[in-house]
Amino acid sequence: MHRWVLVALVAGTAGACSRASDEAETKQWAAQPPPKDMPPPADLNITIKVNGDTKGAITAQTLRGAKPDFEDAERTMWLIPTLVPDAAPTGSTVEAVSTAGVSVKFERPSTAGLEPVLFLTRRGEVIVSAIDPKEPFPRYHGQGGRLHRAGDSLPRVAPVARLEITRPKP
Repeated sequence: MHRWVLVALVAGTAGACSRASDEAETKQWAAQPPPKDMPPPADLNITIKVNGDTKGAITAQTLRGAKPDFEDAERTMWLIPTLVPDAAPTGSTVEAVSTAGVSVKFERPSTAGLEPVLFLTRRGEVIVSAIDPKEPFPRYHGQGGRLHRAGDSLPRVAPVARLEITRPKP
């Protein structure tokens, strides 16, 4: 009986082994990283509403023509008031709405000193989030996961379909 178990075990493991040529056929090379200077998506169209009235849109041309407030090798960021001056007054609220209808409201300025920004990632994603202007690119950015670091706990909206600005009544 032991002999048949041993024969079955050897036969089963022999079929599971693969040749080096089989492994080479299934290997996949890593994708090339995105370019360092990623342009905004050509079809970018973020509708802007101020106190319920439509006031235009943020497009790829808008972003190409506006000087970024913050930049590093991975991201380019614009403060929302840079792109939408109607969002500048103290007490304004910026609500970013995704294409799926999920929204996040950002008070301007918040008590934590955070500012709403629109940023373009190296992968061509356009995201609305909040940052601390004193440290727009914190060390933990993108370093969580396997190292069990906390990561970025601030809310984000992507892809962004609409910005709704509510200005305080004069």
